[in-house]
Amino acid sequence: MYRRITNSAVRILLIVLTVVFGLLIGYWLFVYLITPRYVFMQGKPFHGEYLYNPYKDMDPDQWKQYNFHCHSRRYLGITNGRMSMEKDIDSIYQTLGYDHYGISDYMRINRHRDDQPDYIPAYEHGYGFFRKTHQLCLGAESVVWMDYPFMQSLDMKQHLLNVLKEHSRFAVPAHAAYTKGYKVSDMHYLSGYRLLEIGNPYGPSYEHWDAALSTGHRVYGIGDDDTHKVLNSNEVGRYFTMINTGDMRAENVYDALEKGCSYTVEFHSYFGKPFELKVERMHELPHLTRCELLGDTLVVETDAPLIEIAEFIGQDGKVLQHEESLHRAVYVIQPSDTYVRVKLRLPNLTFFYLNPITRHPTPEPKDQHTAQINVPQTILFYIVYVAVIVLCIFRVIRNAGLKKNKK
Repeated sequence: MYRRITNSAVRILLIVLTVVFGLLIGYWLFVYLITPRYVFMQGKPFHGEYLYNPYKDMDPDQWKQYNFHCHSRRYLGITNGRMSMEKDIDSIYQTLGYDHYGISDYMRINRHRDDQPDYIPAYEHGYGFFRKTHQLCLGAESVVWMDYPFMQSLDMKQHLLNVLKEHSRFAVPAHAAYTKGYKVSDMHYLSGYRLLEIGNPYGPSYEHWDAALSTGHRVYGIGDDDTHKVLNSNEVGRYFTMINTGDMRAENVYDALEKGCSYTVEFHSYFGKPFELKVERMHELPHLTRCELLGDTLVVETDAPLIEIAEFIGQDGKVLQHEESLHRAVYVIQPSDTYVRVKLRLPNLTFFYLNPITRHPTPEPKDQHTAQINVPQTILFYIVYVAVIVLCIFRVIRNAGLKKNKK
């Protein structure tokens, strides 16, 4: 009797698992099949007589320190973040002196501190069973459950960015270099996104950034810790974003990010050192005080005692000018320069990555969209898919009828 009950329970469990697994596979197959087909045109490099400076309205006394990418304990500790309790996240980032630290759990908007005026709803999108093609959704209204958990084509990556942007203020390709979820070549074609996570401990994506900029996509960088164990001092205070805003309400922050009035900081010279030393150095962090265009001359200054290295980087990531040991970095933008971004090395191995100066045919920048849905091809693929499915169903029914007749 006991054995019969046990066998029945096992059979029921197997049936339930089979049904659940079948539904998941069916759903993901459906998602993969309904992806629209796109026509991708490689973007044209920035061009025109007008130079757009994202720092033109910068107030040097209004820099705020942000980290958007941090994981807490969720889903009974199944996901990576099980060692980070919200009270510990509060304690660590407040001690470091951050103005804002956002929690971006996997596929879930964390409402911790949503009563604060600086609260920004966010989550990390993507299941990523193989290559982690993930997106950081900032200003998220709701979680988009659709994803391509296995491999992703360029069509799928573009479609997902478009869908996520409908439900979030920014859909940000996250840790693009990690597991090559986004290839450098992808950035020549993907469009319709404003921010790229260029600074991340799992691998910086500066090459991806230059690939996008070199094909005329006005993309601005952000940096994040992507913390999973917040009590590990080596995981915090590595990368962050400085945003120029006096009012930290969400809409003002979004506006500054949209304009590009921000910069990414790489600050990990204290890896393996006592946390107290990192706190001390963090509170001594220098800031950008000037990024001004005087005609075609770009002038950059900080309140650090010295700029150890200043690099002006342009088309295809080429270093246009390299200078050392100076207090003010100056570069004359040439007519052939499509964009110019600045990398600064400051004392204590602190790096600033400034957003680019870009060329445009009008005073205010206009973005190009290089991906358009190919309607005829999409319809054709849908017809083929439906025909194949109908044929398969017909074959199954026909084979079942033949077996029945033989009996």
